[in-house]
Amino acid sequence: MRQDRISINDIKYDLIKIIEPYDGRLEAKEGSEKRVERLFKSYLVDLAKSRKIQDFSIVSSVRDTAVTYDVNVKLGIDRSPKKLKIHVGIFQHPWVEA
Repeated sequence: MRQDRISINDIKYDLIKIIEPYDGRLEAKEGSEKRVERLFKSYLVDLAKSRKIQDFSIVSSVRDTAVTYDVNVKLGIDRSPKKLKIHVGIFQHPWVEA
């Protein structure tokens, strides 16, 4: 049996697995959020090529302690996009009192 569909929960799980090595390790400098965004885009383009999803968009916003990725995924032509929020922690220097 051929499986042509993927659930939004499967996509969310995969995106969380993609960020796992970067969570808490991203640097708080300009453009650091692009690294994870490229990985997300590569994964979602592969899903689109295999026609498991119709369309997607990724918007990132950098905050003091985390980068938030708003990922909109359209699973079917006649369906509205589903929105996922994925947070990736930014490395925080330990505050050590001497």
